[in-house]
Amino acid sequence: MADMIIKPYKVINELSKKYPLRNEEKILLGTDGSITNILEILFNDEVVVKTIYQEIINNVNYRSVILKIKEIPVVYATSKIPLKNINDDNVRKNIKKDLLSADIPIGKILKIHNLETRREIRNIDYKEIDDTVKSYLKTDKKALPQRTYNIIYNNKVLMEITEIFNVADYLKNGG
Repeated sequence: MADMIIKPYKVINELSKKYPLRNEEKILLGTDGSITNILEILFNDEVVVKTIYQEIINNVNYRSVILKIKEIPVVYATSKIPLKNINDDNVRKNIKKDLLSADIPIGKILKIHNLETRREIRNIDYKEIDDTVKSYLKTDKKALPQRTYNIIYNNKVLMEITEIFNVADYLKNGG
């Protein structure tokens, strides 16, 4: 059922039986908080966003980015943002401007505009990635942990985000 809310710990537990997930990857897959913040804590440095693709079609912003830390590409993320779901014209205009004019992580955009949001995880998986994503993440791995979630604002989907994580090789032993 598409509207069913998943229990991250159950899905991650099942994935852990099949794939070698590090604890840090489990946290990234299951958090309902800011990925940017967790990455900055894990790697002790600032996340830098590199926008690969961005287009607005029918007032929906589509964006693909790479999140890097110390020039290491650690996350490939895509977002779909129906701008019409932001009722406040001024907030909508400013978020659109931030999305289009700067490489700012979405979590930081939400913080800048003081939007009270929540995240609903829709899917957690460990699956194959295509050659384009491999190239962006600079990996030879055939599959990586990934998730899709919605950011909810005023009971509407503000954003749908999919993240593919490539962090395991870059974390020090012990975390």
